Amino acid sequence: MKFLVIGETCSDRFCYGNASRLCPEAPAPVFVPEGGAESLGMATNVYKNLQAVDKKVNKNLPVRHQIELCTNTPCGHKTRYLDKASNQMFLRVDTDSYNACRKLPNNIEQYDAVVVSDYNKGFLSDKNLLEIAQRARLSFLDTKKQCNPLWSRKFSFIKINEKEYEENRWEQSLENLIITKAGRGCSHGNKNYRLKKPCEVRDVSGAGDTFLAAFSYSFALTYNIDDSILYAQDCCQKVISKKGVVTI
Repeated sequence: MKFLVIGETCSDRFCYGNASRLCPEAPAPVFVPEGGAESLGMATNVYKNLQAVDKKVNKNLPVRHQIELCTNTPCGHKTRYLDKASNQMFLRVDTDSYNACRKLPNNIEQYDAVVVSDYNKGFLSDKNLLEIAQRARLSFLDTKKQCNPLWSRKFSFIKINEKEYEENRWEQSLENLIITKAGRGCSHGNKNYRLKKPCEVRDVSGAGDTFLAAFSYSFALTYNIDDSILYAQDCCQKVISKKGVVTI
């Protein structure tokens, strides 16, 4: 089976330290860095999660599924400053920028599933989304864009969170919509899916990427919506219990 991931990539930086006193010049904490980590996020995090799921599911097989990525070259960073002990974020500084996608792959039709991670940073246009949805055999979308009738009903599944659903004018009647609701699980159609194994949250960075990857992978192989949603939720619970942007 062949998967293609399309979307923006950013560089995620995590700077860990402590702030045990306030600045004498202003009522602001004095942050002292003690270490950090850096990884590629957004669409590349979806891609890495797909690889991780594939490796876990097929760990005893010599040949795994083919997973490819169409993305931008990262420019700038998203830098998070966090307390080392509690993982509480003090500040996030964004210097990232994105160019528009010049051309979509010519062979979209050849992939069994196309997974789109659209952070609405200018890489993918509405026209791009329409073309992907029309050409792909099976298509999955996570987007920060407002609902657009041009492409919203043409994707096999669209995953958004509850805040995006409320703010971006999404239609409740969309049969392909999956709405994630943090600790309350998610919903699809008229059905709610509660978390089977809730965990203590340490960092939600990249959790949506994990859900998209795990659901897409499971559904492409099984075509079972219920099992795929529950599997994606279980994968998310594993990553939010860890620091930073991680895979399952």
